[in-house]
Amino acid sequence: MFRMLKVAEAQLQIISHVRVLNSMRLPLIDSLLMILSEEVRSDIDMPPFDNSAIDGFAVRSFDTLDASISSPTKLRITGESHAGSPCETDVVEGTAIRIMTGAPIPNNADACIMVEDIQMFDEGHILVSKSALPGHHLRRSGEDVRKGDVVLNPGQAIGSAEMAMLAATGTKAPSVYRKPSVAVVSTGDEVVDIDMTGIPPYGSIRNSNIYALAALVQESCAELHSMNHIPDDLNQTEQLFERLSAAGEADVIVSAGGVSMGDRDFIKPALEKLGKLEFWKVAMKPGKPLAFGKIESTLIFCLPGNPVSAMVTFELFVRPALRRLSGRNLDDLFRMTLYGTASCEIAHIPGREEYIRAFTTTTSDSGLSSQPTGQQGSGILSSMIGANSYIVLDEKSEGVHKGERIKIMMLN
Repeated sequence: MFRMLKVAEAQLQIISHVRVLNSMRLPLIDSLLMILSEEVRSDIDMPPFDNSAIDGFAVRSFDTLDASISSPTKLRITGESHAGSPCETDVVEGTAIRIMTGAPIPNNADACIMVEDIQMFDEGHILVSKSALPGHHLRRSGEDVRKGDVVLNPGQAIGSAEMAMLAATGTKAPSVYRKPSVAVVSTGDEVVDIDMTGIPPYGSIRNSNIYALAALVQESCAELHSMNHIPDDLNQTEQLFERLSAAGEADVIVSAGGVSMGDRDFIKPALEKLGKLEFWKVAMKPGKPLAFGKIESTLIFCLPGNPVSAMVTFELFVRPALRRLSGRNLDDLFRMTLYGTASCEIAHIPGREEYIRAFTTTTSDSGLSSQPTGQQGSGILSSMIGANSYIVLDEKSEGVHKGERIKIMMLN
């Protein structure tokens, strides 16, 4: 017999069985949203040279000390510096060099003057109407990153900013962890494919679970291995699990339905026969009948069949495991939890931790206010629409009053 676990206990037990997948090198453009497996150091200073932050003129600041609108300083233009085409002429007393944004600073110049602060005298001279301080409008070499600095660490996801930094360091093929391959499985004799023409027969339901799971897998930045449906049949369940857990197939199997104690619930028996069941049942609502185990190296998540239960339990248990498999650090697996106030009365029967689908907004005083999205039954799929958070009620809670402090788990 298995002891019913609390949510936090189940999460910790799952993560203890998760091992980060192997790493590989990919072309930079193909590495988006993947997780770095090694630190990245810069091979150059950034910027690699002193350059101009403006379009204007490079000058010696000393030459402009007395410049003003009423008494401008006259300087002779001796050259131009463009990005990719630096000027080789030095700035000497009484001279200036026209310069464009990003262009290297000529020798001896220690400031730049904006065009707006220049009165053009003729093609060979300028009148400076505002003094410049040393370093004015300059971007110094290495002010962003020094050569040898660690710019990215293992466990970081590659987004647009990280990809830009990798490109800036010349990392053409970063080392990243492989994405987990996930097979999703729906169960039930009553489930029909969405391709069926017309309204499903009485007693049947369209297969929404398999599409929800497939979407959740991809939103978790994992690879969707396959979408499978099986009837309530032990032999077919065992055969599918054997095939999907074979070497080189799925890293993870996520099923929905068939995990309770009914006469036609075969997911748990199949898992116990083929592998090892680590735990069964979690003290939460929705989602109590949930099992986790392994067949060889394949992780098996057996989620409840009610649509909301399947989605909530995926969020709490499967998503963190997929993030860990992908190489995320242990402190970067779970959603952010904040505190706010309830915008209405919320009923709760003590006994199980409850996750209420909610819409959370900021208040005028920069706090958070949250309210349920509607009816909260585990079969009320519409309660997931518009939900950007879960209100988390402790198992001892007897409900909350309007304005009472609540725990909020943010989904985005």
